[in-house]
Amino acid sequence: MHVLFLAPDTHAYNHGFLRGLRSLGARISALGPQPPERLSEAVRPLIDAYVSCERILEGERALAAVRALPDADTIRRIETIDEPLVETAAWLRGELGIEGLSLATARLCRDKVAMKAFLRERGIPCAQSAAVSSERELREFIAREGFPVIVKPLAGFNSLDTYKLSTEVELAALLPRLAFASERPLAVEEFIEGHEGFLDTVTGPEGVRHDFVGHYFPGCLEANRARWISPQIAITNRIELQSYAELRATARAVIDALGLRSTATHMEWFFGAKGLVFSEIGARPAGEKIWDMYREGDDLDIYREWALAVLGLPSQARPSRRRAVGSIQIRPDRDGTVSEHLGVDAAFARCGAQVYEHALPAPGTPTAALDRGWLCNTWFRLAHEDFDELRRSMTFLGETVKTRAR
Repeated sequence: MHVLFLAPDTHAYNHGFLRGLRSLGARISALGPQPPERLSEAVRPLIDAYVSCERILEGERALAAVRALPDADTIRRIETIDEPLVETAAWLRGELGIEGLSLATARLCRDKVAMKAFLRERGIPCAQSAAVSSERELREFIAREGFPVIVKPLAGFNSLDTYKLSTEVELAALLPRLAFASERPLAVEEFIEGHEGFLDTVTGPEGVRHDFVGHYFPGCLEANRARWISPQIAITNRIELQSYAELRATARAVIDALGLRSTATHMEWFFGAKGLVFSEIGARPAGEKIWDMYREGDDLDIYREWALAVLGLPSQARPSRRRAVGSIQIRPDRDGTVSEHLGVDAAFARCGAQVYEHALPAPGTPTAALDRGWLCNTWFRLAHEDFDELRRSMTFLGETVKTRAR
């Protein structure tokens, strides 16, 4: 089958999805923002044709670039894993009459306010939310729902430009930094207290084929605001227990309501005093190379399973649930350049058998900002058959390893 893949080389993570398609014998054409000579050596053998489109987010320009590909009329699938390109891919499918995620569904998955309204109408518990284009509209929402609230981009991701407001003083301080515009409103929603996690799926034409549950310790917003925190992501291998039944059922209800088929999904959720509350869902895989963790813990070629799903072919394997998998980041004590790492010997003496991947930036390496995600600066990835022991090991690493910068 001839597959068009948008943005094949924005990150090494993208290459796993190309390899999945390649393993099934797919012919892969690609469209990306960089010129052909700037493609990485790793991606070149994974694609059959490539056309550059600097303004790839603009549908008409992307369409013109597609038509410049060899045998463009034989393309039967259009895929991407990049959040900003989900709508572009859906628009191209509509223009070219190709099966896959529709533009209407793609837009719902990008517009957090519309998504929540759509799902609330169908009985899915969600935070109250609204799109606001002015200070007046923001204040009206707060007057109606009360503090605390979250303010964020309507179609943002990764907790970027997301703010929690608990008082009038905090609101007054933030207002000068907010760019209100009717053509690009902001999302405001009630703040849900509780534990935060995510549920990822691979869906085929029939619905969910595979699901995986991860936990954040602490939640994303808190983790992105405090340098001293060593944030953890923990993928459970206990998902088959009854305690996860409601979460898994809710995810399926969301996926069915939105009509998500033959795609990856990434759903965020909260659990607290109000019970289980849906946060948002994307028609894409999780970022931060999280799917590599599923491959490690579940003895599963997850990228091949994704390719089977998007091509409409039967699944060929099941997750083993053999090991829980975790990722922990150690933040440098300041911005600058790395000077030294402390506690590394003790860390490997205690946890070395569990660590399957890690990064210890060499002295002199520039530090990365906190909003660059979990896989920058110093980090470790671990796997263990017991979820609780995995958490203890990650906590030990967070307390023991220190990265100093100057």
